[in-house]
Amino acid sequence: MIGAARRFSELMNDLLLRREIAGGPLSQDEESAVAGELERCWWEMTDDEQAESESVFSREQPPGAPARIDQLDEAVEQGARTPPRRKAA
Repeated sequence: MIGAARRFSELMNDLLLRREIAGGPLSQDEESAVAGELERCWWEMTDDEQAESESVFSREQPPGAPARIDQLDEAVEQGARTPPRRKAA
């Protein structure tokens, strides 16, 4: 589809700006409303467009994002109910 990469970029920029204005993550409903459209655009893009989009949106950390997430990775067994990360002490 012509324009999928442009629409993906517009959606990502809008999402990042809305997160910045909100001072952090949006509600799950707001995030998931955009996620479906992002995914649809993603799969309509060519491999080159996907690579370019990944490059553009991974170059810099988004505005307001923490430099460190203060979480530690944990080793977990498959099927375990514990998360693979925990808050650093």
